Amino acid sequence: MPNPETLARYQIQGEIGRGMMGVVYRALDPALGRIVALKTVQTVFPLPEEQKKAFEERFLSEARVAAGLSHPAIVVVHDVGRDAETGALFIAFEYLQGQTLSELAATGPLEWREALRIGGRLAEALHHAHARGVIHRDIKPGNVMVLPSGDPKIMDFGIAKLATSQLTAAGEFFGTPSYMSPEQALGEAVDGRSDIFSLGSVIYLMLTGAKAFDASTVPAVLNRVARHDPPPPSQFARELPAAVDQVVMRALAKRPSDRYADGRTMAEDIEDALAGRPLRHRLTSPPEWAGPPTAPLSLDEDVPRNAPAAPPAAVPWGRREAIVLAGLVLAAALALLTISSRRPASSPVGEAAAVTAPSPAPSPSHLVLTLEHPFKSGTLKVWVDEKSVLAQALESRVTKKLLVFRSRRGSEAAVLDLAAGTHSVRVQVQGEGLTLSRRLRAAFRPGETRRLGARVDGKELALEWGSAARP
Repeated sequence: MPNPETLARYQIQGEIGRGMMGVVYRALDPALGRIVALKTVQTVFPLPEEQKKAFEERFLSEARVAAGLSHPAIVVVHDVGRDAETGALFIAFEYLQGQTLSELAATGPLEWREALRIGGRLAEALHHAHARGVIHRDIKPGNVMVLPSGDPKIMDFGIAKLATSQLTAAGEFFGTPSYMSPEQALGEAVDGRSDIFSLGSVIYLMLTGAKAFDASTVPAVLNRVARHDPPPPSQFARELPAAVDQVVMRALAKRPSDRYADGRTMAEDIEDALAGRPLRHRLTSPPEWAGPPTAPLSLDEDVPRNAPAAPPAAVPWGRREAIVLAGLVLAAALALLTISSRRPASSPVGEAAAVTAPSPAPSPSHLVLTLEHPFKSGTLKVWVDEKSVLAQALESRVTKKLLVFRSRRGSEAAVLDLAAGTHSVRVQVQGEGLTLSRRLRAAFRPGETRRLGARVDGKELALEWGSAARP
C-alpha cells in the first residue's frame, strides 16, 4: 500500500518504520518548517465501535499528558490529533537521528562508565515522568535512541500505557518479555518502580552484552523474570566495581519495595558509582535478592500467565507456627534423651551420634554463550546433554558497503543456567544454506560462570572457552 502524501497538515516524505501500534513517517510540518517523526496509531485487534471510541479517547488523553513532559532525555511530542479526511490518529515527535540501544548493544557490551552514564540519564528522565503521573511500561533498548552526541532519548511515552490496556483486554501482553517487570509478567498492577526494573534490565544488557532474562520460549522468559535472579553483571565483566552490581541488582529486585523508590535515587547511586564513592542510598542490611542465587529452573519450563507470585522467603511467624516449632524442639529433645539412655556406659560422651544438618542445595552454574556470524538471518540452537535449551533467531546489520560487496556482522548472546557437574554442550548455527555444529564437554562448579565464544569462520564453527568466573 503506497504511503499517503499528507496526513493532517503534515507532508509525508517517506516511511521510517512499522511497529505494533502503526507506521512511523518522516514528515514536514509546513507551518513551522521542521521535520518530524509522524506516528500513526491504530488498534491492533478489531474492536466494537464503542470500545474503539474509548480506545481513541484514551489515546488522545494519554498522548496529551506525555506531550506535557519536558526533559532532555525524553523525546519531545510536538502534536497530537486526528486526520480529518481519514480519521487516523497521529502523534508527531521530534525527528531523531542516531542509533537505538538495541543496535548499539548488538555489537557487544558498552564500556561500563558509558553504560552507567546513559543509565543515569534515563533514570532522571523516568523520575521526571513518574513525578507527573506518567509510567512508560515498555522501557527496552529499542525504545531508547542514542544521538550522535551520546545523549539518550526515551521514545514512545504516552503509547505504552494505552497499548498495555488494549492488549491485556485481548488476552495478550505488550512489549518485550525480557524487559518486563515481575508484576507485569504476572499481570499485576504496576507503578513507577516497574520502569525502574526495566531500566535495570537495559543497563544489564549494556554492561554484559547479554539479556538478564532470556530463554527459548516466552513462558520460560516470563518465568525467569518473575522468579529467577540473573548472575551479577561482574560475573561477565570482572573489571566492574562492586557498587555497579549493587545498583543493577537492586533495580532488578523481584519485589517493588526492594527496588529504588524513584529514578532520582537510582541516578544518585549511579553518580556515586561512577565517582568511586560509597553509594549514598546503599541498604543497611542485605535484602533477600542479595543472597545466594536460587535453584536453576529449566529453560523450557512453562508458567501460567496468571500464576501467583513466588512467596517471600521470610514470612512472619504467628502463634500456630510458634507452637509447631516448640513441638518439634520438644520431640528432638526427647529423641536425644532416648539415644543417651541407650548408649553403653563405656561409650565416651564425645562419641555420641552426631546430628547432621541437611546440605544446602548447590548454587546453579551459568554458561554465557556469545556468537559472531555474517548471516543476514538464521538460527542459533544449543543442546545441553542432548536436551534442547535454546533456539534463537539470528540477525545482522551491514557494516561495509562496496560496489558489489556487502559485509555483514551479527552478534548474539545468551545466558544459560546449568546444574553443577560435567555436561555435553552442542552448538548449532544455521544460515544461508549452511548448518554448522560443534560439540564439547566441560565441568561446571557450583556458582561458576563460564564463557563460551562461538564464531562462524567461513564454513567452520569455532568454539573457544573464555576465563571462568568463580563465585
